[in-house]
Amino acid sequence: MRSMASSTSAKGIAAIVGVGPKLGRSIARKFAHEGYTVAILARDLGRLSRFADEIAREEKAQVFAIRIDCSDARSVREAFEGVLSLGFLEVLVYNAYQPVSWHPTNFTDIKIDSFEKSLAVSSLGAFLCAQQVLPGMVERGRGTILFTGCSASVNGIAGFSELCCGKFALRALSQCLAREFQPLGVHVAHIIIDGVIGPPRGPSATQRGGLVGEQQQQSGVGGEGEAMMMMDPDALAQTYWHLHVQDRTAWTQEIDLRPSITTSH
Repeated sequence: MRSMASSTSAKGIAAIVGVGPKLGRSIARKFAHEGYTVAILARDLGRLSRFADEIAREEKAQVFAIRIDCSDARSVREAFEGVLSLGFLEVLVYNAYQPVSWHPTNFTDIKIDSFEKSLAVSSLGAFLCAQQVLPGMVERGRGTILFTGCSASVNGIAGFSELCCGKFALRALSQCLAREFQPLGVHVAHIIIDGVIGPPRGPSATQRGGLVGEQQQQSGVGGEGEAMMMMDPDALAQTYWHLHVQDRTAWTQEIDLRPSITTSH
């Protein structure tokens, strides 16, 4: 974890859990640009620290890198001790899940530890993180929790039981929390990313990966690889911001985002 500074933004803290080179980084950059102190959390602290330095330099903001293993309750608790030491948490974005291969896996070949890990990162981690932040949000009567889903959140896909079961559970958690805590002032929303996330537009684009995960979320998992329009993570991050600033008389609970050109199924 980078050293914690005593001075943080008056707007509070935005914690982004599951920060890789695409969507997570773009969301962190957006909230930093809007004046928030940002905590970014992931397993790879070395890469995370580079992202934090980059965003802090570009946006002239305070950005803190904190290691977390979302499948481990102790790791989550320790990570959020660091986050909450920065000040009051205004926003939690849960963007983590266990990457899986683009190629479908026969159900009988799935290892139980792999299945459990995917469930733990996709849904248990979200549960653990939400439990850490909700008491403070309820006490203040405000806050935002945003969960990242994908098309596997709403459609079972042959060969992708690990991914779908975890994402189905995350969607259910989002709905349960919304009904319990929105009357108390906490906005809870689920964002379905129905497409392939590419690099941000511009000269800083990074290379594509070969995983379905935060780095590359694909709507047609296991499909035939037809050409499709890539989704710009900076454009997606705008939606996360708009959800956060919505008036409480018109809160969105779930939204799906897809490019204008998609493959047919």
